[in-house]
Amino acid sequence: MDLRLGRHSVSGARFATALRRPHLGLVLVMLWWAAWFLGQALHGGASWHFFVTGATVLSDLDDGSQGGLHVYAEHPVLQIGPLALGIAWALARLSAGHGQQAAELLGSGLGVVVVLLVRRIAQQALGVRDNAAAHALDRRVLLASVVFAPIWLYAAVGLTHLDDVLALAFGIAALALVQSRHTVWAGLAVAVAVDSKPWALPFAMVLLALPSIRMRAVALTVAGMGVLVAWLPFFLVDPQTVQAMHFTIANSPRSGLRFLGVSSPRTPPWDRPLQTILGLGLAAAAVWRGRAAGIPLVVMASRLALDPSTNRYYTAGLVAGALLWDLVGSRRKWPWWSLTVLFALHIPRWVPALDRVHGLALVSFALVAAACVIVGKVRPVDIPPLVGGGVR
Repeated sequence: MDLRLGRHSVSGARFATALRRPHLGLVLVMLWWAAWFLGQALHGGASWHFFVTGATVLSDLDDGSQGGLHVYAEHPVLQIGPLALGIAWALARLSAGHGQQAAELLGSGLGVVVVLLVRRIAQQALGVRDNAAAHALDRRVLLASVVFAPIWLYAAVGLTHLDDVLALAFGIAALALVQSRHTVWAGLAVAVAVDSKPWALPFAMVLLALPSIRMRAVALTVAGMGVLVAWLPFFLVDPQTVQAMHFTIANSPRSGLRFLGVSSPRTPPWDRPLQTILGLGLAAAAVWRGRAAGIPLVVMASRLALDPSTNRYYTAGLVAGALLWDLVGSRRKWPWWSLTVLFALHIPRWVPALDRVHGLALVSFALVAAACVIVGKVRPVDIPPLVGGGVR
C-alpha cells in the first residue's frame, strides 16, 4: 500500500471540522480504518508463515523428539510466545484453514480494543464527568485514532504479527485493570502479554501501581505463575529451548545500536538483557512518579533504541504507547506523540535517503519520551494512580 496519507485521506482541515461532530467523525474514522484494513489485506500475511510453522510443530504431539514442547529447541528462530502459537493454531482450525485471514481480523479488532481501552483509561484518569468534557475527549480519541490506524494495521494485517498485537493489547488491558483495581485479572493480562511475546515482561511493572502492597503481591504472583505455566514446560522437556533465548539477528546500519557505536554484525549478547532491564527500570520509575500511563511509551521506545533491527512493524508498539500518553499525559490538544511516531519514525522507514539518521531519531525519541514521562509536566488529573501521583 502507498503510505502517503494523501491517497486515503481528506484534508486535515476537513477532518478537524468533521471530528467536531462526534457521529460524523466516528463514521469517517471507521471508513479510514476500513480503507487501511482492505489495503493491507490485499498483500497481507507477510510474516504469517512463522506462525504456521510454529503452530504445526507445537501441535505435532506424535513426534516425541522434534514436535510439541521441542518447538523452540528445534526452531529458535520462532521468537513467538506459546500462547500466540496456540491461538494461531486455533484460528486455523476454527476458520476452516483460513488462519491468516482470521488473524488479520483479530489483529484489527484488537486495535479497536486498544483505542477503547485507552479512551476508558483517559476518562477515569482525567475525571471526565460531564457531556462537554466527554465530547472533547472523544474528539481527541478520534483524531489520535486517525494516526494510530495505518501503523497498527500494518503490523496486525500487512505483516500479521499476531504475537506483537496480542502483547500490546493485553499490556494496555493490564493498565486498565490496574486502574479499576481488578488485581487478579491485571496479573493475568500481564501473563498473557508475556506469553504472547517475551519482550512484554517490563509491562509487569504496571502492577506496582496498585494501591496496596497486598494487591501488588497478589497481582505479581498471578503474573509470575501465568508466565511459568506457559514457558517452563518447554525448558523442562527440552533444555535446548534455551537456544531460542540466544538467537541473534543482524545489526542493521539504521539501528540505534549502530548510532551508539555498537558495530557488532549481529545482536550483542548483552543487548536483550539490557533492553529488558532498561524497560523494567523506566517502567518502575514511571510508576514511582505516578505516571504508569507512560509505561508502554517508555518501554517500547527504549527497546527500539537498543534493538539491532529496524523492522517497520516495530512502530506499532510506539504508536500504542503514544496514543495512551497523548490522551492521558500530554498537555497538548493535538496528538503530537502519535504524529511524531508516524512522520519521524514510521514513514521514514520507506525513504532510503533517511536511513542515515534513523538511528539518531530512535535514540532521540527514546530519550525525550523517558524525560517527558518521568520528569516532565503532565496534564492535571483527578485520579492519581496512572498520572499525577506516586506509589504509596
